[in-house]
Amino acid sequence: MAIDTAEALGNQAMTSTCQAVLARRGGLVRGQRVLDFGCGSGRHLREFSTAGYEAVGVDRPVEKVLAGWEELPAERREKIHFSDSEGRFPFPSDSFDFCYSTSVFEHVMDYDKAIGEIARVLKPGAWTLHIFPARWRPVEPHIFTPFGGRFQQPAFISLWARLGIRNSFQRGLSAAETAARNVEYSRTGINYPTRREISRSFGRHFAHVEFAEREFVRATRKVSRVSGLLAPVISWPTVESFYRGFHTRVVLARKA
Repeated sequence: MAIDTAEALGNQAMTSTCQAVLARRGGLVRGQRVLDFGCGSGRHLREFSTAGYEAVGVDRPVEKVLAGWEELPAERREKIHFSDSEGRFPFPSDSFDFCYSTSVFEHVMDYDKAIGEIARVLKPGAWTLHIFPARWRPVEPHIFTPFGGRFQQPAFISLWARLGIRNSFQRGLSAAETAARNVEYSRTGINYPTRREISRSFGRHFAHVEFAEREFVRATRKVSRVSGLLAPVISWPTVESFYRGFHTRVVLARKA
């Protein structure tokens, strides 16, 4: 994905980003147990492990992950776990000090189930941080349809397919096939609730919920072009709200 998102910058600085956002909230302590929710092939696990944390990941046993499973280093495979068919994590309750995700929650179709499991495995008082594309992002970063996180009607998606919009996996496909794939993916693979809906979902399982885009922008100003531009003005009226609505959401919650 050749866009300036949390997913791109996370390859370089997810650990330091989490540390910065949590700094005034008790921070992260070396040796703590950290869970990477939606870890995929575990690209952040080595980063956290090298920084001194006990990091493991969890994901659904999807084809995208399993297809390259044997190519992963053995030490990384040992750190990756899979949820069951009901979405339950293979960990005991109250067993993690921190949980994070980046570019994952736009794929979570059942918020209550996922958030409930995250809350279950976190220790009392632990924080969880989640970074994902905004609902009104001008170009939805998976199907590439303009404002595809908000408008997912088949006719709208088909229009952009006919105009030649393709992601990297769709090059060479006809407009009809591209549209069909994007319509199906918009129904089954991406989900963009409103801010109120996100707050309510997290609030059902966590005692404290807040949006932390301002701190995220400041923490990533050296590795993100967008953050570098916005960091000096992110505290100005409406700038943070605009970023939250049109670029990236950053949700921070704490278990009671």
